[in-house]
Amino acid sequence: MSATAPFPFLTLPNLLSLARLPLGWLFWVALGPTPGHAVAALGVMGAAAATDVLDGTLARRRGTDLAGVGSWLDPICDKLFIGAVLAALHFERGISLGLLALIVARELLQLPMSIVYRAIPTLRRWLRYDFRASLLGKAATIAQFLAIGALVAGLPARLPVYLAFALGIAALVDYLRRAVAIGRARGADAR
Repeated sequence: MSATAPFPFLTLPNLLSLARLPLGWLFWVALGPTPGHAVAALGVMGAAAATDVLDGTLARRRGTDLAGVGSWLDPICDKLFIGAVLAALHFERGISLGLLALIVARELLQLPMSIVYRAIPTLRRWLRYDFRASLLGKAATIAQFLAIGALVAGLPARLPVYLAFALGIAALVDYLRRAVAIGRARGADAR
């Protein structure tokens, strides 16, 4: 689709990102209350992971994100999918909210920071958030999937949960570092 198309939002990479929304519901249906349903739920997670890899790969190869939609749509779809998965684990399997919060600590800390960023015009003028995924961000997402996979399968999950927490916090610090660096570079260019 060209940049002048009437619906630049409807590109294959963006549709792959959006596919994670119904996959979140399908995960809940597939999970069930016992580990006996683990294979189906893990299959849904695998499909979601595949859409996550494919959407970015296709967008980069095809150059279809000319409107910049994919750079913010992909992480939102990721977070909504993970939110549905965590809710299913809590309500279907009784996994504690504290344990689940460790898995998504990055997102839980990012939310109030994003609200503050949006609410303070001076901060928005100085900082520029870079939505592109970093290596640490991708590693944190993989660790989240591993921790959730262990919980789905009924395997010991403490180590993968702590790994997801540590990588998530490291990724958040890296995102902040990048935002400050972009802000400083913009300030230096303005002088």
